[in-house]
Amino acid sequence: EGQASCLPCLPGEFGNESGLLRCHKCPVGTVSETSKSTNCTNCPAGQSSESEASAKCTSCGAGRYSDVQGRQDCQVCDEGQFRAGDDDDPKSCDACPKGYYQDTKGQASCLPCLPGQFGNETGMQECHKCDIGKVSEKPNATRCQACDPGKMTRSTGATSCDTCDLGTHGEKGNPG
Repeated sequence: EGQASCLPCLPGEFGNESGLLRCHKCPVGTVSETSKSTNCTNCPAGQSSESEASAKCTSCGAGRYSDVQGRQDCQVCDEGQFRAGDDDDPKSCDACPKGYYQDTKGQASCLPCLPGQFGNETGMQECHKCDIGKVSEKPNATRCQACDPGKMTRSTGATSCDTCDLGTHGEKGNPG
């Protein structure tokens, strides 16, 4: 039996030739937003379509980015970087600020360096431990403080200075 009329291709599909039995699905990273489309368009940088036959591009989520048009999926941010969910620029990730680090890919935030550690650069994947004779008492430190004269630390990564033992002394920043 014949057909009385032809059916339109739905959003997410396209028909680029006549006489089709069924419409083609838009590949991942492309969309057709209206019915009767004859082609699909690339999702802009910072967005992707999650599956084939999509009618809408969606922004890359937290910890992810896309810097290329028509990318099939959003990339994950590298270690030392992050992208917050409310970030208006889904085309790139941000480096962790000084005093913070990130050792895992695809994260929405950075972690503070712990007391006894410091972060003196942006984009750190791990924090440095304070040297012997120096301390950081608070989180997200960007440098360590030397112990006062008469005080010292016994190991790296100290959070407080100890008083030199009886019969010893310590100069500023040196173990006693």
